[in-house]
Amino acid sequence: MKHTSTVISSFILFFFSAALFAASLTGRVTVRAESHAERGLFNRGSEEETGDGTEFEKAGYLKIPLPEGVEEADVTIQNNPFENRIFIRISGADEDFYRTNFFSGDMTDIEDVRYGYADGVSTVELITGEVRIPVCEYTPGSFFVKVLPPRDIYERIIVVDSGHGVNDPGSVVYGIEERSITAAVAGRLCSLLQDGKTMVCLSVPDETVHSEKERSEMINSLKPDLLLSIHTGADPDTRVTNGVEIGSSADMAERAEELAALLSSACDQKNLGSSVKRVPGLTEYLEVPYLRIKLGLITNRFEAEKMNSEEYQERASRTIAAYINGTGSIQAGSAIGAGGGF
Repeated sequence: MKHTSTVISSFILFFFSAALFAASLTGRVTVRAESHAERGLFNRGSEEETGDGTEFEKAGYLKIPLPEGVEEADVTIQNNPFENRIFIRISGADEDFYRTNFFSGDMTDIEDVRYGYADGVSTVELITGEVRIPVCEYTPGSFFVKVLPPRDIYERIIVVDSGHGVNDPGSVVYGIEERSITAAVAGRLCSLLQDGKTMVCLSVPDETVHSEKERSEMINSLKPDLLLSIHTGADPDTRVTNGVEIGSSADMAERAEELAALLSSACDQKNLGSSVKRVPGLTEYLEVPYLRIKLGLITNRFEAEKMNSEEYQERASRTIAAYINGTGSIQAGSAIGAGGGF
């Protein structure tokens, strides 16, 4: 029986470094990582359908053979659209399986294929020249994958930036890390915004791998319709200041004003307003529409503890997502349409 799945249709894309892949392929005796050119992973001969109708080839797809007994649940995909890498991990394959069972089919938009093995898991890395989305199909004994431009699949693309991440906790006050607040809200936003028409990418900063400028260039290359960057504010001079504030690109100024009012009302916070300005960091280099959302002031004890609660994080996330989704008009290449969706 054939199972088809468009792998990205309702799923979050995580920003992570290709160094994670390299790290998973080092320090173990059983590890091997070689390109298809070095390994001879491909069978260049033609294949035909068998008499019982079993498909050996599927037009437009790269075919990856699977060992007997490997089921659909044993194959997982992780896509890194910012670095043009797609990782396919296959559990249950013998270390030498792909020395005698070759890949075949269509390599359109795939520049190279690399293979690694560690701890019973085979990892196939597809390297694409530009941002591409994997569309996959499983049949017993074979896994088919092709890569398509995002706009061939989605009507809108949204990047959610968690503000602080792997090695940067952001402001730390009263024992509360800004990172823990922004990561929770960003993760909830991804779940609330994604649907069959929307590609949602979660960008988690890691300055040890990419500078803010490099990360912004990766986001620019994706050409999203909107970037949401989540932060908290801090006032070094007083612990009294509190409230919501939203910065934006010039084309999102009106939307920033609307969202600031909605968020302050829904979360019972002071509205510090909105502004159009580029601040040092990610937004300094962006060439796409963006909203830089400061959820509140972490230097205000009451507001810090409030933002650190699950109740607040859920309410803030739902308010932002409802505004974005409720407009129904974030179309390719355009800003958000007028009015919220409440």
